[in-house]
Parts: sequence; C-alpha cells; structure tokens
Amino acid sequence: MALDIGKQQRRHGKEERRRGLGSSASAAAAAEPRSVQLLLLGVALVAGSFYAGTVFRSPSSPALILPPSGSRSPDSSRTQGAPKFTNRVSLSYQTKPISVPDYGIAVCPLEYNEYIPCHDASYISQLKNLDRSRHEELESICPPQEKRLFCLVPPPNDYKIPIRWPTSRDYVWRSNVNHSRLAEVKGGQNWVHEKGKLWWFPGGGTHFKHGASEYIERWNIAERGRTSFAA
Repeated sequence: MALDIGKQQRRHGKEERRRGLGSSASAAAAAEPRSVQLLLLGVALVAGSFYAGTVFRSPSSPALILPPSGSRSPDSSRTQGAPKFTNRVSLSYQTKPISVPDYGIAVCPLEYNEYIPCHDASYISQLKNLDRSRHEELESICPPQEKRLFCLVPPPNDYKIPIRWPTSRDYVWRSNVNHSRLAEVKGGQNWVHEKGKLWWFPGGGTHFKHGASEYIERWNIAERGRTSFAA
C-alpha cells in the first residue's frame, strides 16, 4: 500500500514539472513576439525621424551663424602657444633635382595670391597669333622647369577659414574670393549674389531662376490644366 502511494506521488510530481515547463515555454513564446514588435517599432520611429528631417528642412537657406566682428578664430586659442611658422617669404623657383630647404618651402609674395600654375598672364596677348583651328588657345602653357615657381601660394590678407559643409554648398566668404565681376554680369540669372560678407549661390542658374523644384512644380500645374505655363 505504501509503495502504491509513493508511486502515485512520484507520478504526480512528474506531471507538475511537465506542466511548469510547458507554462514557462508558452510564456517565453508569448514574450518573444512582443520584444520583436517593440524592436520593429523603435526602428520605424528612428527611420521616420530621419525622413521627417529631410522633408521639412529648408534647403535654400541653411543656418549660418556668423561670429561677432571682434571675435577670435576658433583655433586661435590653440595656436597661441604653438611655434610660429619659419617659412620665409621668397620668390623661389624649382631646381634639379627638387630639394626642400631646411626652413621649409618658402611662401610666395602676397601679389602671387592668385597665381595659377601653367597659366601665363601674357598668354592673352598671344591669342591672335595662335592657330585657332587647332584650339591652341585652350592649351595650358607650362614654363620650363627652371622657371616654375617653387613656393606656397599665400592667401589674401583677410582670408577666413572656409565655411563647413553643407552650408558651404550655398555660401562662400567674399574675402576669400573677392571678385565681383561674375555677380555683376550674372546677378539677374541667380548664379551668385552678394549677401553681406558672403557670396550666395542660390542655385537654378539661367533656366531655373527660382530653383529646379519650383520649375518642375510649374510644369506639373500646367499639365493639370490649372493655369497657363509661362517660361
């Protein structure tokens, strides 16, 4: 009799353990889809925020924070204790073989701040004597090696650190490229405009005065027959 009771108790214990394992497995199976759903929801929220940022941002007028007129350059504090450059200002030419002096490569005089390699300014006066049928006027005129400059082209006196991307896509410091001829000639065609201390490149050029997106939208309106299209 006692043996039968012990067998029944052991059998009952095994059944209870099986029930416990089954319930834990079902709970884990129920929790797994929930965690996957939460993960997918998080990924969707991140993707949606990036998409909203690209849709609702203003591409035509990126944020540009100009430093105060009397403020220092961001790197000025770091360069105060640094040794100054020892490069000399000298109009030097290439040698054979090319060698760099101990004091480093010299800096060209300031009047060479717009120097273009293989471009001779006197070349313009020779255009009429060139064979235009062979388009010799488009060739680069490089002087012999002994007449080629071997010095660093200096920046203008009021040169500023270039504006960082993506703002630099639309804005450039005027002091870095201080030539207004293109703005005067092409100002009405939205190539480049003077904007305070900056050159502003609004985009669109000759054919898209208000940008390509506005031009395409006018085409869509014309196709739908809402208004007449005037180029």
